[in-house]
Amino acid sequence: MYIIKFTPTGKKDFESLPNNIKKRVQEKLRSNALLPNPLIRAKPLVDLPPSTHRFRIGKYRASFYIENKIIFIERLETRGRAYQR
Repeated sequence: MYIIKFTPTGKKDFESLPNNIKKRVQEKLRSNALLPNPLIRAKPLVDLPPSTHRFRIGKYRASFYIENKIIFIERLETRGRAYQR
């Protein structure tokens, strides 16, 4: 089991979402954190440090990295904006 934490940017992105999307994101992140290895539901990212992977949550993408059984959510953005940096 993994713990989910938001970086300051991730928290800001999460709080700007509509309530129905927030609920969906929370459910998906919780279900992924309960897996023995959440990376089986993730895709790797290239050139978006510090994020190393992303979860797909409908039309949103949650960019994250893992340290010591903690999933740090770096960004929560729509698919079109998630890869522009």
